[in-house]
Amino acid sequence: MPMDEPTPNRQVVRFGVFELDLKAGDLRRSGVRIKLQEQPFQILRLLLGRPGDVVTHDEIIHLLWPNGTIVEYEHSVKTAVKKLRQALGDDADVPRYVETLPRRGYRFIYPVEDGGKAIPPGKAPEADAMPPFEAPPADLVGSTVSHYRIQEEIGSGGMGIVYRAEDVSLGRSVALKFLPRELATEPKALGRFQREAKMASALNHPNICTIYEVGEHQGRPFIAMELLEGQTLKGYLSGKPLPVDQIVSLSSQIADALEAAHAKGIIHRDIKPANIFVTPRGQSKVLDFGLAKVAPSSSGAPGAGQRPALPSAAEESLTGLGGAVGTAAYMSPEQARGEELDARGDLFSFGAVLYEMATGRQPFAGNTSAVIFNAILSQAPVSPLSLNPSLPPKLEEIINKALEKDRDLRYQSASELRTDLKRLKRDTDSGRPAVAGVYDPRTEVGTPPLQKRRRLAIALAGAVVIAGAVLAYWLARPPAPPPQLKERRLTFNPSENPVSSGSISPDGKYLAYGDRMGMHLKLIQTGETRTIPQPPEPAPDRAGFIPLGWFPDSTKFFATSYGTDPRSGWVASVMGGPPRKFRDDGGLWAVSPDGTLIALGTGSGLVEYREIWLMGPQGEEPRRFLSGSEDDGFFWAAWSPTGQRIAYTRFHRTPDKWECSIESRDLKGGQPTLLVSDPRLCNNLCSAETVGRFRFRKPTQ
Repeated sequence: MPMDEPTPNRQVVRFGVFELDLKAGDLRRSGVRIKLQEQPFQILRLLLGRPGDVVTHDEIIHLLWPNGTIVEYEHSVKTAVKKLRQALGDDADVPRYVETLPRRGYRFIYPVEDGGKAIPPGKAPEADAMPPFEAPPADLVGSTVSHYRIQEEIGSGGMGIVYRAEDVSLGRSVALKFLPRELATEPKALGRFQREAKMASALNHPNICTIYEVGEHQGRPFIAMELLEGQTLKGYLSGKPLPVDQIVSLSSQIADALEAAHAKGIIHRDIKPANIFVTPRGQSKVLDFGLAKVAPSSSGAPGAGQRPALPSAAEESLTGLGGAVGTAAYMSPEQARGEELDARGDLFSFGAVLYEMATGRQPFAGNTSAVIFNAILSQAPVSPLSLNPSLPPKLEEIINKALEKDRDLRYQSASELRTDLKRLKRDTDSGRPAVAGVYDPRTEVGTPPLQKRRRLAIALAGAVVIAGAVLAYWLARPPAPPPQLKERRLTFNPSENPVSSGSISPDGKYLAYGDRMGMHLKLIQTGETRTIPQPPEPAPDRAGFIPLGWFPDSTKFFATSYGTDPRSGWVASVMGGPPRKFRDDGGLWAVSPDGTLIALGTGSGLVEYREIWLMGPQGEEPRRFLSGSEDDGFFWAAWSPTGQRIAYTRFHRTPDKWECSIESRDLKGGQPTLLVSDPRLCNNLCSAETVGRFRFRKPTQ
């Protein structure tokens, strides 16, 4: 009977000179520890649990990525198996331990202690049922394929090997692309290869690599394409920002290429620096349409133009490798969530490329896909201007709009983005001579001194007249009427379930509020409301949450629990999921304008809290900001616009009365500054009955 995993009472599994400690996760060879990463370890554990049996690709995928969050299943599984073979010193062509069964999966064929006998490679019944495939030879240099004479290998990657070749019929140099030898028998890899050819050949654009021919030679498919001189944008950047004029030039060309693809209904789905080529003449070329997908013809979304012929069933089977498809660091939020995509997903990826061109670093980085996806879904990237102060502010606006997490707020088409880039180029180009031409001493050579003084006097007089006219206009202009506040009801709670607290996001898009039923998030524009799930850990029956404020990027809000002792601070994301506990014995009050510090109250005091603390957005580097005596209490805090001072309400008890005030204090320390001292502030000590609904006022012109 095959085992699903090694028997629980077996802590160590031995095969040959190797032993695998299941509890410690250690692989040793003759007693010497061998470094093995987590995914190869999990695959080895699964194979050793069923020695001699086929472990399918689907089983491995479900083991490694149970939530369906992975970029490219097939390639990722092969990479993990390759690392396992390297650790074992195994050979894929002549396997001793791990055998590949084409289109099926893998088998462990070496005898395992008490786990089964060795099985000759290729003798499994499942393998006999599969028709044989002939993989291409490892090296094609010097051979002739169709009417192409292959000269040298010029590049290789996970999904292709590219050769320089001569077209003997036309006497020109071309690039020939073949699948890697280990993928040449994989149906999905072949499907992706054919998809790339079909998609790219449907496009004819100077900024998209030209496909000359799609052919097959002795059962080996190939793509003949334009031979490009230069390097990918990834190599071109080398971790450094580009000059502004180069950014505008290259990105305008990329936007033009995307506009052409989207007009044909083709969504690239893998826009990244490695898939963009830069020639020595500064021309950009979009490459690799292997993950491209045709937008549904019935879709009204951008990118649903004229479609190249491709059967829908084949399309789904080839691109439906599971969950998210693309490259993690450049995915759009909807792509990371595995949702239906349209052309705006490409524009987000292009925005990430623009960010990297402008700053030399990725906007969303991390050591794992989970960390990267969290950043894409819930975090705003660092301001490009803060990383590269030489950038025009307009370029930062373009990048930020392309990286909008809500695709309805993003650029709606590549042509719209390209128009903004052209406008930036116009303004930048016209601004340079204007600045340089204010005064140039070289134009005065040979001019008599009297003429110089006359010209200068005329210029100054003209400037004074213009300035006077402008000043007179502004002084005579009637003052603009003050904005009027328009009241709008947002919640409709009955009196028996009143709203406890509410907070509107900085971008004015969301309302987070709480009531006796839980915590809710409302999209103000549409009125759509959803309830934030309760955290998985148990809580007292009367526990609830009071939303108190937002992070500056409007993707997360913070709340304080009530009905518990002590209170605790929580953070919830607009992207969904239960709130995350930030800290016990603390109430989150305010986030600094740059999002790097959180002010919170902690320690039981006479009124609310006895101390104010500061810490990072993940709870890192906590430090005490202010501490009161046993007769003091602090309630609420607010940051100054510069983020250098914090204001707070202070309650102090004397033998005969309460003293209530608002103070502020510098982050660097020093004595507090008294802002207001008024007995009416003590009214905060009393509770007020809510009326079960929440309103806000907004200025109207």
